[in-house]
Amino acid sequence: MTVSGLERARQALRRGDVDALLGERECAWLDVKDGVYRLDQPKGADELAKDVTAFANTPHGGLLVVGFAARKEHGEEIIEVLNPVPRRLVNFDQYRQVIAARVLPALRDVTVEWIDCGNDAGVLVIDIPAQPRSSQLFAVPAPAGAAEVGKIAVAVPVRDGDGTRWLRPHEIRHFIGLGYANSGDGDDKLAALLAAIQAPRDEQPKYVVGGTDPRWSGVLRKAVSDLAEMRFVLGDPISDADSIGPGVAQHFREPGQQAGWVLCAQPRYRPVAVAEEIWQALREQGSGAPDSDALGALGFPSGVSAFVRIVGRDAQTVRLSGGRWGRGRLLRWPDPRGRDWRWEPHPTPSAMTSAATRSWTGSLNPPQLRARVLAILPFADAGDAKLTPSALDETLPLMPSSALGRFTTMLSSRRGGNLAPSAWVPGAHGNASDRLSQISSITAPDGEPALSAEVVMTLPLESHGSAVITCAEVRVENFDAWSKALNDPVTDLRWSVDELVEFMGAAWVTAAEMLPQLIEAVGPELMTPSFWGGVPRMELSISAESPHSHEPGRQLLLADVLDLDPLGHSDRRDQLTELFVSVPSAPGLNPDSRRRLIRSVLVAMAHSYGFMHVQENVF
Repeated sequence: MTVSGLERARQALRRGDVDALLGERECAWLDVKDGVYRLDQPKGADELAKDVTAFANTPHGGLLVVGFAARKEHGEEIIEVLNPVPRRLVNFDQYRQVIAARVLPALRDVTVEWIDCGNDAGVLVIDIPAQPRSSQLFAVPAPAGAAEVGKIAVAVPVRDGDGTRWLRPHEIRHFIGLGYANSGDGDDKLAALLAAIQAPRDEQPKYVVGGTDPRWSGVLRKAVSDLAEMRFVLGDPISDADSIGPGVAQHFREPGQQAGWVLCAQPRYRPVAVAEEIWQALREQGSGAPDSDALGALGFPSGVSAFVRIVGRDAQTVRLSGGRWGRGRLLRWPDPRGRDWRWEPHPTPSAMTSAATRSWTGSLNPPQLRARVLAILPFADAGDAKLTPSALDETLPLMPSSALGRFTTMLSSRRGGNLAPSAWVPGAHGNASDRLSQISSITAPDGEPALSAEVVMTLPLESHGSAVITCAEVRVENFDAWSKALNDPVTDLRWSVDELVEFMGAAWVTAAEMLPQLIEAVGPELMTPSFWGGVPRMELSISAESPHSHEPGRQLLLADVLDLDPLGHSDRRDQLTELFVSVPSAPGLNPDSRRRLIRSVLVAMAHSYGFMHVQENVF
């Protein structure tokens, strides 16, 4: 497949579809290299900074892709051969540090990622998104052929067709005279670029600690003073204190250092000093926010009340607060594609339902028991998501031996029956490139439906910002039919609390991990970690939905289908027809973490329905 356009190229690379670039021409937004940048040499670092900055000075940004060879044809460079580079030659942190140290002012949301091509080789992708016009021109220290970053002069690279050139002195003077982007502040912008180069300490600094906003300047100055008393030096300010996300942030760096610090503050918290690499990771993880306001979505590293917190470069977990998406954390998560961090929402259980909660429940013959786990997964990378026949052919034959399939078989075997479910077949909710419905059933000898397991998934339309919705459920369609199918069953066919917990674990894995891997734009290599366009959520429920078989006119209660005795007393027990809980959670949890989370969520669910003496050992 040959892509056209910057966004389609981005989407293809996010899917790991490196062949999509073959046949493309290098252009104003695409540049390929057949070898890595030699960042151990001054020339290599200068070259990387120049190439990145040139894209930053365009209206649209661009892609810098290492691992392809191009041929010259009629004056154009045509991408011809995939030429993966050895993984051992790529140090992601070093690339990020060079970009952070040599591009002025600091760029927003640049990502450095790896696409594995096997044999310990792959393609390096540096994605430079469109930058705010108010921040341009971007510049680099004038190349000096030395390891130390220059402190005297700057140079301005720009894209020129499929190449990069330097602005000449009279062109820079032209921008100063006219005001870049017709803003009237060209002199101020170039002065800011010059001041961002670390000047000798006896020169008047361009930026002052705390910035000029009276609402925050005192707070930030006090934080810098407190850090100095702790013998912690941030360096010199290299930016103003900018309003961003839930508060304000100012960048600092010591002369001669490639990486610096960000001092951020928000209402109700003391400021936090954050290593620049971690600050960039935070912005990268929130880059899928629909409004591109990464920090507004994820928030800032959480402060404490007693002192200025320091989040150093070796931090493994960073607690976040103040964002629209609620509390969360950054978790160090080594990944072969270079995404070294993942964002996780704080798993706070609630009874909040969603628009998808009642999806696929409108049957004319509702089951007597329905247990389900529903996942709401707003992948930022799934704008052109689709299901393919090959993915279905590979995965669906595994359903009988999957966690959900094994659970369904186990339900009957524990009640004295050896009932293997039927083959998985297309369900009633449709199968197409944007939806999936597969079901397996057990019937009584007379053909009456007894027990069913079903998986359902819908994908967002390309023109909408909705999420991928997946569902895994098991239904007892009719307890009498199930009894007939078992032939010699135990007296009590109700589910136990232990079986409820087992189901939730099996259905969680199916809905959150197995089904999304069928999506071409997500796939197993992108599942962990993923960029999000919203907060992923899991919904867990069990309900009694139809009338009682032997007492006409009486609606089944939950106690008729689930043994509630281990949960103890609740004054609502005789009215309950459903237990429901929702929790923010991202796919990719390890098995122990997932089990602990499910137990704690079920405890919160029990408490919300009046079973106040339930503790985790019940589950």
